[in-house]
Amino acid sequence: MNRRVVFIVAAALMLAALTPVFAQSKNKPDPRVAAVLKDLGLTYKTNSNGNYTVTYDEGDGRQQVVYIMSSIDTYMGVEIREIWSIAGSFDQEPEASQLIDLMKESAKNKIGDWALEEQDDGTYLLFYTIKSPVKIDNAAFKMMLQFTADVADAREKELFDTDDN
Repeated sequence: MNRRVVFIVAAALMLAALTPVFAQSKNKPDPRVAAVLKDLGLTYKTNSNGNYTVTYDEGDGRQQVVYIMSSIDTYMGVEIREIWSIAGSFDQEPEASQLIDLMKESAKNKIGDWALEEQDDGTYLLFYTIKSPVKIDNAAFKMMLQFTADVADAREKELFDTDDN
C-alpha cells in the first residue's frame, strides 16, 4: 500500500472517530441563552435538540410555546439566532388567499416573518420566525420572544381554532 492511500485511510478513520464528538456538541444548549433567560426571570426548558422553550400565557387560558435555537448562523461576522413559534399544521397545501394574507402580515410586521415548511408526512407546518443577532440587549430579546408568541397564537386561534402550540 502506498503512503497516500495509508494517509487517506488514516484520515478517514480519524474523521469517523471524531464524528460523534461533533454530533454531540451540536445538541448542547447554548449557555448564553440560559444566562439571558435567567436574567430575565423567564422559566424555560431545553429539548433533546439542545434548543430552549419558553411557554407564554396568552390569556383566556391559552398558552404559546416559543423556541430559541441554540445553533447559530453567521452572516458577515454577525451571529444570528432563530426564534420561532408554531401556529399550526395544514393537512394540505394552504389556499393562495391564506398565503397572501400571511405575506401581507409579514410585510406589516417590523420584525419576523411567516414560514411554511412541508413535513415528511405531507402536512405543512406554519410558524412565525425571527432571526435576531445574538448580541442584543435583554429587553429587546424579551420583546422578540413575546412578539413571536403573540403573533403565532393569534394565527393559531384564527386559522386552526386550537391551542396546541
